[in-house]
Amino acid sequence: MGRTIPSFRLALEAEISSWGSFRKSLNPGARRILDKLFNEARTYCSASSNAARPVRFEGMLMAIIFAQARRVEDIARGIEETRLELDDVR
Repeated sequence: MGRTIPSFRLALEAEISSWGSFRKSLNPGARRILDKLFNEARTYCSASSNAARPVRFEGMLMAIIFAQARRVEDIARGIEETRLELDDVR
């Protein structure tokens, strides 16, 4: 018996494709940022697939939010490390 639903990766690509008109309306700089967000969704595609959410956009959005949260954590950690290094110099 075959699959009744497409893989999440295929569904994700269809969702990204459906945002084509929105993407085209953006200036090149904003388009680059949107493409990065879509790539973050692709990075966590397996995790989104395991979530088994009925609305594919939910998994895509959670992957993007997670990637952004990781980036914020990395930046905060870098700031704290720099602050500690500056305190040691004084």
